[in-house]
Amino acid sequence: MIEAIGRKDNLIRQRRHIVMYQNKRVFCSKAVIAFSLSIILFATMIVGLSGCGSSSAEATPVFKFAVFDDSRAASGATGTKNGDSNGAAAQIVKTIATDIAAQGVDFVLFPGDMVSGYTDSTTLSSELDTWKTAMAPVYNANIPVYTTRGNHEYDDLTNGASNPDDPSRATYLAHFVMPTNGPTKNGAGLSEVGLTYSFTWKGVKFIAFDNYAGRTTSFDNTKYAPGSNKGQMMSSWVLDEINNSTAGLNFVMSHEMMWPTTSHPDCLANDPDDRDALVTALAAKNGTYFAGHNHMWVRGTMSDGKGAKIPAFTIGTGGGGNYDYAVYDVVKQGYTGSSSYSIQQVRASSANPVFGYMLVTVYSDNTWKGEFRAFQYNKWNDATDHSTTAITVWDSFMNTDMLK
Repeated sequence: MIEAIGRKDNLIRQRRHIVMYQNKRVFCSKAVIAFSLSIILFATMIVGLSGCGSSSAEATPVFKFAVFDDSRAASGATGTKNGDSNGAAAQIVKTIATDIAAQGVDFVLFPGDMVSGYTDSTTLSSELDTWKTAMAPVYNANIPVYTTRGNHEYDDLTNGASNPDDPSRATYLAHFVMPTNGPTKNGAGLSEVGLTYSFTWKGVKFIAFDNYAGRTTSFDNTKYAPGSNKGQMMSSWVLDEINNSTAGLNFVMSHEMMWPTTSHPDCLANDPDDRDALVTALAAKNGTYFAGHNHMWVRGTMSDGKGAKIPAFTIGTGGGGNYDYAVYDVVKQGYTGSSSYSIQQVRASSANPVFGYMLVTVYSDNTWKGEFRAFQYNKWNDATDHSTTAITVWDSFMNTDMLK
């Protein structure tokens, strides 16, 4: 009896030891799991932090390109010669071109207003020669430059020129040989070959279009209501190119920006139907829009009002003095569509203008990083001091962060 009780007590003690051992194992397992989870969480946090402002860990840089615009001298500036305001504008272009070449970019996009224009064809030709000389650091490095006309290249010989009268076309085409795959007939029945075009670079599609080749005498840059100036700022060929694109990334440029400001109320909003269609098309194709016209740096997103949006930029910082940014109420002026523009950063000062360019690095996962590389030129348009300060990064961002 006593032995039986003893055996029973031993059995109970053994079971207790087993339970305690099992509990200890469970506790140790839980501790290990908790420790492992904390390590994973910490590693994830580190990766997340290191990934801020960069592409995914698996992505690698594929190529780089630069964008800038509006290097013309101020119209009527004292001492203006060949589109070069007292030498300052040419020095700014040369400074920017030198930095671009040092970055090892594959090509440059320049959507217009290289020079002042508004004169005869001989002077326009000389102005464009001056601009190309200032861009020598890029051209001498065998870096291709893709351009479109600005209003100062288009409307140069007769103020208010309209199609089919297009007196600057031949002079412009003689200086800039672009791809010839553009529309042979636009809404005005005119060719845009050499003015509007597309090309593909390492699997990424680029589309450039002329804002002026379709304009007629009916064009009115104070109108924003639906139906205004329809088809006079962008050929339907552009939408076809975007909609039929199979590229993982699509970039579009033209001279005029998508949304107005008080300094430049004339823009793509003067043809709101085509502008809004462009936003919708680009949003479906991982697209981005570049422009100039307004002399400032503006980074933001354009929404189609239906849940989709795209990065849209104004990069008019190539040498023309900055305008001061101020909001323009386009709805008050008659626009009734659903599209809108959301500002993320502005750099603009007429007193102390900012000059520079946008550097874009494209990654293998169809993301891209943008940098605004610039400097402030406190003596712009000075008759004697054309010195410039060092170019630094004023803004840095991922396209994916812009769309959050």
